[in-house]
Amino acid sequence: MFVENGTDDIEIESAHGRLLDAVNTIIACLAVLGNGMVITVMLLRQRVFSSFTNRLILHQSIIDSVAGVVFFVWKVVLLNILTPMSLKGTIYDQLMCRFIYTDVPFWCLSVTSTYNLVMISLERFMATCYPVKHRNCGSSARLRIAMGTTWAIGFIYGPHLTFLLEAGREGCQMTQMEIGLKIFATSVAMVIEYLVPITILIYTYSRITIKLAKKSANPMYRPRINMNEAKKNVLVTTMLIGLMFVVCWTPTVVNHVRSFITGIKGDLLYAIATSLVSCNTFVNPIIYCLKYEHFRLELRSLFIRRCRRNQVEDGNAIPMPAAAPRMNPNLAVQTL
Repeated sequence: MFVENGTDDIEIESAHGRLLDAVNTIIACLAVLGNGMVITVMLLRQRVFSSFTNRLILHQSIIDSVAGVVFFVWKVVLLNILTPMSLKGTIYDQLMCRFIYTDVPFWCLSVTSTYNLVMISLERFMATCYPVKHRNCGSSARLRIAMGTTWAIGFIYGPHLTFLLEAGREGCQMTQMEIGLKIFATSVAMVIEYLVPITILIYTYSRITIKLAKKSANPMYRPRINMNEAKKNVLVTTMLIGLMFVVCWTPTVVNHVRSFITGIKGDLLYAIATSLVSCNTFVNPIIYCLKYEHFRLELRSLFIRRCRRNQVEDGNAIPMPAAAPRMNPNLAVQTL
């Protein structure tokens, strides 16, 4: 009886594992393909997408595409090819628990992506509320500083995750800490991962909305507002990106607090929350295609040009050397 129940549990767990692998593979593919499309369009149209905001958006897509690859490697490839933990607390078990099961590289990239969103919101805030300062400060050096800051925050914050879990007789479990240290670690994680970004996003976009509302009410600004529909479109796009950050990250924070209160890691809930955070890597290209008019026009232009080129290169088309004599009979005589 016990053997049968154990077999059923193993089969159910295996089915859940295969389903989760399939879902994570789809998420990773969407992240790489979607962000790859954004990177391709913006690199082929560098002159069109040369603004500070668009370069940060390009940087966002690069981060998210790398995060998609890392997510696939860590959550699908490594978990299937590496030998399972022995539950004896060996060095191999500790390495598996602290570096593989904690998904350290993925969380480093996720935090980097989060703070790149913060940089985009701050840039839009400066452009809308302090346009003169924005024009004076929008240099390539400051752009590199902004990008470097996002990577620094992500990779300085991430390694602390290796100390939160340890290998034991029950598998990968939360490290035993004093209550004060546990409260401190949980508070830092919540502040850096969630509270600071969401506070900045809410503040900047609220100020932007209030500023635009005041300009709309003032007749002096109405002609200028009508001329800046493109900037409004960028603003709406970035606000939607910030909203999706809240949707994707909130369950992770809730699960983190639950783990702190109960002391139980909860592998399934953690896997679901991590997969939801990974969804934030592919939703941005969808938003660009649906709401970012400028990006959509350039994407359509590249697609149409590619289709026309394929038509010209079709085998039914007349090659240029053969077409030349038909266009010029005298040339045909000379060539003969």
